[in-house]
Amino acid sequence: MKKNIIKLLRKLKLYHPLQTFYRSCLFKIHRFFVRVQYKKYKGAGFLCNVCGSTYSKFKDDFPSAENRDAIHLNKVIAGYGRNIFCPFCLSNARERLVLLMLKEHADWTGKTVLHLSPEKNVFQFVTKHAQVTTADIQPGFYQHISADVEYQDANQLTYGDNSFQLVIGNHILEHIPDDVAALREIFRVLKPGGRAILQVPYSDQLVNTIEQTNINDPGLQSRLYGQKDHVRIYARKNYMERLMSAGFEVRFISYEQLSSLLQYAIQENEGFFDIRKPIT
Repeated sequence: MKKNIIKLLRKLKLYHPLQTFYRSCLFKIHRFFVRVQYKKYKGAGFLCNVCGSTYSKFKDDFPSAENRDAIHLNKVIAGYGRNIFCPFCLSNARERLVLLMLKEHADWTGKTVLHLSPEKNVFQFVTKHAQVTTADIQPGFYQHISADVEYQDANQLTYGDNSFQLVIGNHILEHIPDDVAALREIFRVLKPGGRAILQVPYSDQLVNTIEQTNINDPGLQSRLYGQKDHVRIYARKNYMERLMSAGFEVRFISYEQLSSLLQYAIQENEGFFDIRKPIT
C-alpha cells in the first residue's frame, strides 16, 4: 500500500513537495525544542560560524542502534559524537568544517562552483560569492535549498571539460556504487588548478575499504556500513589512493593540524582532504 501511494504521489509530482514540507516542519519543531533545552548553555564557549551563536555546549549526536556497531567496530569518523549541532541553527560539524576551509583557503568571488547534493548552509555561503550550479540525482529533495537544482548522475555529468573552479560533494561518494567513475567525472569537469571538497566517512583503523557496490538491503547496509543507504566504509589511505588514481593531488590535513578551529565545534578526530586538479 505504501509503495502504491508513493508511486501515485510521484506521478502527480507531489511526492517531493510533500516530503520537503514534512521534513521542514520536523526540523523547525526540533530546532525550537533544542533552543529551549540549550538556553542554559548560551554564552562563551563554542562559536557557530553559520549563525554566530555561542554556547558552552553544543548538541551531541550519536548513531542509532542499527548503525552503531558498524561505526564503533570500524572506528568510523562519520559525523557523530559530542558537540555536533549548534543549538540555535542546528548547523552540523561537517558543514562548519567545510565552511571554515572555504573561507580560509581561497577567495571564491566570481568563481564557478558545482555543488552536488547541496547542503543549505554551505550553499548559502558559496552562492553569495560565486556562480553556483546545484545538482543531484534526485533534485526534488533539494528544491527548498535552490529552485534551480538540476538532475545529474555523478557517474555521467553532462557538463563540459574544465567547467568549474570548485566542486563540492560533501559526504556523497559513500552512496555511489561506482565511486571511481564519479571521481573521474568530477576531475574532468574541474578546471586545471581547481579544487574539490569531497569529505567522506572514513576509518584510520581499516587497511582496505570495505564495500559491496551491488547491495540493496537497507538493514544490512546499516549493519555493515553504518547507514541504510551507504555502500562502503573508506579506509583513509585507500580513499586517497582512489583520488590520486583519478588524477587528483591530495593532501590530508589531520585533526591535530586543525586545532586552531576547535572553537567552532568541528567533528572530533576528522581531518580534511585537500583535493586539487593539477595545473598541468
